[in-house]
Amino acid sequence: MPPMKRSVDRSSSLDYLTVYPDDYVEGSPHPLLIWLHGFGANKDDLSGLAPVVSRTGYLYVFPDAPLATADDSTVRAWYERGGKESPDAVREALAALDRLVTEVLDRFRVPAGRALLAGFSRGGAMALRYGLPRPELVAGIAVLSGSLRRVDDLRGSLPVERTQPIFVAHGKNDSLVPFEWSQALVAFLLQQGYQPTYKTYPMDHEISPALVAELRGWIEQVLPRSAGDCS
Repeated sequence: MPPMKRSVDRSSSLDYLTVYPDDYVEGSPHPLLIWLHGFGANKDDLSGLAPVVSRTGYLYVFPDAPLATADDSTVRAWYERGGKESPDAVREALAALDRLVTEVLDRFRVPAGRALLAGFSRGGAMALRYGLPRPELVAGIAVLSGSLRRVDDLRGSLPVERTQPIFVAHGKNDSLVPFEWSQALVAFLLQQGYQPTYKTYPMDHEISPALVAELRGWIEQVLPRSAGDCS
């Protein structure tokens, strides 16, 4: 089977990779899945998930994080690691992501509420920071092998209505992001009135086939393809 069509693009703030569904028609709106990579990765890191999730019906965008973490400019980060992120760095990362999301939604004519945000590791924290305050824009949030250590940063920006679907998945043998951190995240979300879907797996800091299978079903439920999107 031939690879899915892709292009490397640039918003006013971030470079990003676009992966197009096999049934893509220029100008026809498709639901959008935005994937945020973890620390020290880049826009290519999660792109292999596109054909595994679905080759049809969904448009995929994979942005580069704004910060270079080494001499190699392809090694990126959203902000400092180790729970020591500065407020300025987080603010700047969120502003850059917001510009990208706004421009991509406009470029591909994606209606509000027809985009979903998924993040791996540090990208999961970014997905929560950006997506939770914007339920009218983001249909759902998936956090894969991630956490949010500074939950107090979000308390003041949470919406009144807290029905936004959230998928949290974590490996019980995760050697980089402790399993207990995902438990703490889910406890926080429940405390705030959300009803997250929480899945655990016998895996390390990774995305297993079993996780992808359950994530695919959740995505299709939260962000179904319209009749015009399906083939």
